[in-house]
Amino acid sequence: MAVLEKWGFCGPSYVSQAANVDEEEAINLYCEQSESSGARTPIALLKRAGKKVFAALPEASVPSLFSLNGRSYAAASHFYELGTGAGNFTLRGDLLGAPDSPTQIIANETQILVLNRGKLFVFDPVANTLTPVDMTQFDGLVSQIDFIDGFAVATLRNSHEFQVSNLEDFTTWNALNKAKISYFPDNITSMKVDHREVWFFSGKKTVVYYNVGAGFPPFSPVPGAFIENGADSAFATVQLDNTLFWIGRDERGALIAYRANGYTPQRVSTHAMEYEWAQLSRTFDAVAFAYQENGHPFWCIRFPVAKVTYCYDVATQLWHKRTFWQKESGTFSADRATSHTYNFGKHLVGDWASGNVYEASTQLYDDFGEPILWERISPTISKNNQWVEYASVEFDIETGLPQGTPLYDTRGNVRGPEVNLQWSNNLKTWTKVFTLSCGRPGQYNTRVRKPMCGRGRKRNWKLSGSDPVPVRIADAYVDAQAQSL
Repeated sequence: MAVLEKWGFCGPSYVSQAANVDEEEAINLYCEQSESSGARTPIALLKRAGKKVFAALPEASVPSLFSLNGRSYAAASHFYELGTGAGNFTLRGDLLGAPDSPTQIIANETQILVLNRGKLFVFDPVANTLTPVDMTQFDGLVSQIDFIDGFAVATLRNSHEFQVSNLEDFTTWNALNKAKISYFPDNITSMKVDHREVWFFSGKKTVVYYNVGAGFPPFSPVPGAFIENGADSAFATVQLDNTLFWIGRDERGALIAYRANGYTPQRVSTHAMEYEWAQLSRTFDAVAFAYQENGHPFWCIRFPVAKVTYCYDVATQLWHKRTFWQKESGTFSADRATSHTYNFGKHLVGDWASGNVYEASTQLYDDFGEPILWERISPTISKNNQWVEYASVEFDIETGLPQGTPLYDTRGNVRGPEVNLQWSNNLKTWTKVFTLSCGRPGQYNTRVRKPMCGRGRKRNWKLSGSDPVPVRIADAYVDAQAQSL
């Protein structure tokens, strides 16, 4: 027998439009590349963060979260302050209706500005009062807001206009502090502040403004900072890894993900991701947030028409997918997180499908009581299209780990965590499910192995699981022999 070790079981999501090229999946698993030359494997797969309820707001969703000076806030149809303890929150005011697009929250030294349904509200964190802004100061509804150098910048819906507040005063918006962007004729699709500069995206172009210290408004284009690429989605643009990330669009096409390298777009999406996105019926309403945990800066993108969340890991420059498994209905949806803030030493995320705010952590192993169903489909094993006989396959998974809650089999006996194995020789049909034990707590030498795996000219392995335990996959090995043609 010839043992083929480490053929590359661990890896990202990469579902090519041609299944015979590559059909890898990493669902609810992210890659971690070893930074030690002595590591057993160059890349491992780890389970994504789970969630538990931190606060249950009486809302249909929690589109934005924000923290300032140790206090955290949420904006939906009402404005809330979250307490330091789980379950505590205080209603701070009415935002006059369910959001028709993601709410936004920014702040200066003394005020917090909230956007909902195109209207603005100012919260005083000392008096704990919420006051509507006089919207007659604007020529229409507001699309997006951001903060720079003591000013709030607001873009107006369905226009290429922006307006700037008075310095350190979010209640006053002088008509003189209004401008039209003449560098492109189409409407502003997205706006974000980064490095004390305002990036205005249209559907085809991008121009960057900075504070010149005088004039009405006191912002002008940065010389040479003009980009021949725009943004497809208003709320998918995020600040991460000391730069901006966005989903691009221009006159030649759309749906390439970029990061800014200075004023130059640098592609970070893959052909596989771009092909998947192109199959979606709608992409302009994508929503994204960014966060960092354990040294992995993640850009998490949710398309409402898709049933997955697409996540880019800046640390590895690899993509994976996240889903939410509703066990009772047996259906998938996108991961339930849609907004994020970090406070109280916790990652807090808002739910797009309920009023829940969750604590998210890789030390939590389910989604507020629902199982996290993870899945890995391996790269194809092929030996010049010859028949290969598989005597066995073994998965290098950390076994014998302690369990927070005991697991039981169908007879009521305590069991160890289990994984499910299937394989395919054509990526169209799969074998029945084989359940493999990962050992009870303390059984550290358990081998996660399946003998007698048949033969095939091409072979892909599918490994999955849902038990509420850590998942740490180092690699996989096959005991196989190539046969003559």
